Amino acid sequence: MMFLLNQSNFLSVKTIILFSAVFVFCSLGLLFLFIVLKKLLQGKRIKIFAIWTAFCLITALLLYNAGFFGNYIDVQAAENKNYSREELVQDLKQLENIIMDENPLIFANREKLKSDFADSYSLIDEGMTELEFYRLINPLIADVNCGHTNLYISEALEKNREKKARFFPLQITLVNDELFILENDPKSGIKAGAKIKAINGLSSEQIIKKLITNISGDGNGEAKQRYIISRYFNSRFYDFVDNSDEFTVEYQNSEGNRITANLNAEYNSDYNLNSWSLHFEAYQDGNYYERKIFDNYALLDVNVFMQEKEEKFEPFLEDFFLELKEKEISKLIIDLRGNFGGNPFMSKKLLSYLVNKESKYFTEELPFLQRLLGFTDPIKFAKNNFEGEVVLITDGANFSTSAHFCAFFKYHKLGTLVGSRTGGSYICTDSSKDTVLTNTRLRLHYSTLAYELAVEGLPKNHGIEPDITTKNNINDIINKRDFQLERSLEVLGI
Repeated sequence: MMFLLNQSNFLSVKTIILFSAVFVFCSLGLLFLFIVLKKLLQGKRIKIFAIWTAFCLITALLLYNAGFFGNYIDVQAAENKNYSREELVQDLKQLENIIMDENPLIFANREKLKSDFADSYSLIDEGMTELEFYRLINPLIADVNCGHTNLYISEALEKNREKKARFFPLQITLVNDELFILENDPKSGIKAGAKIKAINGLSSEQIIKKLITNISGDGNGEAKQRYIISRYFNSRFYDFVDNSDEFTVEYQNSEGNRITANLNAEYNSDYNLNSWSLHFEAYQDGNYYERKIFDNYALLDVNVFMQEKEEKFEPFLEDFFLELKEKEISKLIIDLRGNFGGNPFMSKKLLSYLVNKESKYFTEELPFLQRLLGFTDPIKFAKNNFEGEVVLITDGANFSTSAHFCAFFKYHKLGTLVGSRTGGSYICTDSSKDTVLTNTRLRLHYSTLAYELAVEGLPKNHGIEPDITTKNNINDIINKRDFQLERSLEVLGI
């Protein structure tokens, strides 16, 4: 058994934390009254505080018994637990109300989405499992067309999968519109580079389409969805397409021959991810940003706009750009590949070293709190700002803050963009909240507020196009050739 905490619908915190905060706040208020009404309450303060504490403890106990703070869940039974149609209808209604009432839906057709929700109720069957229900309703969330809005499996089911779930055993990637195997398999004779034609009777085209319709991304573009498929195919295939124990694979080898092989599913901890956690998988070891300075150019890798514990971003940049000036380095490559976004203030800080005048970042159309916190403050050019040539390498992961960085870079003509279309553009929705569906306990991460850059002439519904588009091929990937970096060096004349 596992006790799973409930998420508050009021604030993006656990209900037990919210209750504790209210208790502490009210207790401090009570203590303040004791000080103000010292003479009036003399001799009564201990009794009043004891009554207050007892009241809170009894209330907490009643709320605990009512399941307000959470519930005990049988983790072992999570995979095969069946839900009544009434329970699933209740969860879908909860999901619909949240999306339709709280999400800005700036990329979605509200009326069509409402109609699609209405049609989905009739498709709910008695006795569906969590995974069956998830596969039914998740395309609705993908149709919100918001990269921050993701529905993902319950904590219990995720825990249940540890050491138990069996995934497609060979790593697969997406290159353009084709699926390729990235590793050799001595048992079946499959070699790295083999092109998948079908898995368990589903063609590669059908598999790709199914995955795209289940992965959240901003607007009408598919860049972020395709990036996720290329990096996390096995995880997404398990959730949305096929979690069988055995796979019949039709593939084409390097000689062009079509061959069939049978593979057994295997557990792999690298594949046990959910739709939201995969956005942070590559950063777990803390490699958020790094710099390399060569004789005639510098390379700045920003894998995510998040602060490292050991070296904060601001002093990291100060030291880096000071060194560039001292060494008279005039050519810089900024590599944003794999960067899903993060802290907008870190994006603004890096851009302050690339601009030569004060520049607006976000528009003024943000609530008072965001303006108070400095979101709408302009970017002021930094001391030791870089005045040489800059190349920015992009890919489909770039959405949210990362896409904002690319959009600002493109609009202000700060250098040359090399790579592929970004996953987002100059506008996205965030200020996200988290909630848990009442019965299945599927988890929802969803946005509530639009953030728009002060730019013009860029596309809203798909990502930023690079100045120079580069495409991977399977041989480059297998041989670990970095064609995007090579092309960037060519642009700089290196």
